[in-house]
Amino acid sequence: MDINSLTKTLLGEESLEGVSRATGASTGDVLNVLAAALPSLLSGANTQATSASTASSFANALTSHASSDTSNLLSFLTNADLKDGNAIISHLLGSQQTQTTQQIAQQTGVSNKKTGLILACIAPLLMSLLGKSSQSQTNSTNVTTSAASSLMSSLLGGNNSSVLTSLLGSMLASGLSSGTSTQNKPQTQQTTQQTSSLGALGSLLGGLLDVNPNRSVPTDEEDKK
Repeated sequence: MDINSLTKTLLGEESLEGVSRATGASTGDVLNVLAAALPSLLSGANTQATSASTASSFANALTSHASSDTSNLLSFLTNADLKDGNAIISHLLGSQQTQTTQQIAQQTGVSNKKTGLILACIAPLLMSLLGKSSQSQTNSTNVTTSAASSLMSSLLGGNNSSVLTSLLGSMLASGLSSGTSTQNKPQTQQTTQQTSSLGALGSLLGGLLDVNPNRSVPTDEEDKK
């Protein structure tokens, strides 16, 4: 699994629809939040995989989540374990969880509450994908710390900016088009969706590079939407 296949799965139509059903957020809001959050989530996963104090527990978590049946993404995400997802996000973002969530909410215009739900919903799928990919590297059901570290290194390419570039490239290539299906919809609705998606992309192009969990942001109202 490379960064493009990972983002195509996480930002694909089935994933967006599943998260939307589970959280009550629109697919457009789900797309915006996930696109803004993925760099921070992957950076957190890399830290978990490479830190001596967390590498073993992270590998064990990947082993556990790799056994999840994700063959039907829509069903998996619609019925996602949000409690488990919250625990995963807490580990990946650590002490910066609140600030990162607030920043993504402010950047995307999605409420803090729904932003947190979206992240909790996608987290088990992210861990399952990372776990399955780690297993395939060693042809073993147990994810080793070296396999987890090697996977994150290959995904990140040793350069955080390259991750962001790849994510944006993936979204431009297929993420937005696959995430907002226009089949069998009136032309006016298609136009509205496409315009909204392009506007979101324009915002992300400028804003995604600004997602910095170490930067303080003002606290917004919890449910402004």
